[in-house]
Amino acid sequence: MFKKIEALSNDTHQDLRFAKTNSFDFATTVLNAPLSASEFSMAARHYPIVFPMEGTSPLALFALIQKTNLYINSDGSWKVPYVPAHIRRYPFILANTDKEDSKDKFVVCIDPEAPHFTAGQGDPMFTADGALADITQNAVNFLKNFQAELNATQAACQELEAHNVLVERKVAIEQNGQKSAIGGFRCVDMEKLNKLEDAVLAKWVRNGLMGLITTHLQSLANLKALA
Repeated sequence: MFKKIEALSNDTHQDLRFAKTNSFDFATTVLNAPLSASEFSMAARHYPIVFPMEGTSPLALFALIQKTNLYINSDGSWKVPYVPAHIRRYPFILANTDKEDSKDKFVVCIDPEAPHFTAGQGDPMFTADGALADITQNAVNFLKNFQAELNATQAACQELEAHNVLVERKVAIEQNGQKSAIGGFRCVDMEKLNKLEDAVLAKWVRNGLMGLITTHLQSLANLKALA
């Protein structure tokens, strides 16, 4: 999705203008997207929500065996009402500074080759005195809130890893008369879940994790459409 990443700078991007686009062609090769907990209820209506083989960041799947995003129409529009925040944040992104002594761990970056910038029309990114324009500040606020939610969601879902309830899930498919099974992602196993101690389950109910698990399991009905 990101062809090129540059740190947002008044010196470099003073003349850059941002224009909204209704086309999601920039995401045609994006096959999944990380989700925050606040997105689960909306995302589960349209996407399978799964977990990677390594890590505990929940993902919305956009394809199984295809190498293209199945949720984008031929005209570039998104097929379903809810577009994950990971897609909506483009062409902005937070990049890790990797500087231990830095006050801010992330720096705001953009993809200067994004279609939002290539037309040469739209709203300026900075004011005349070099401050962030409103549209840019709104994008920065969105990035920071989304990153904070992602971090909190990943931390909460680490409980699933710690209690060993995530298992690889395979989906049966048929191509050219040949049947096979596609995996590469994990889901919560109900048998393992039901064997957990009551204290653990009670904790997950109180902190909201059980609600995420329920929504995740319900979303798996969308796997059939992808397969």
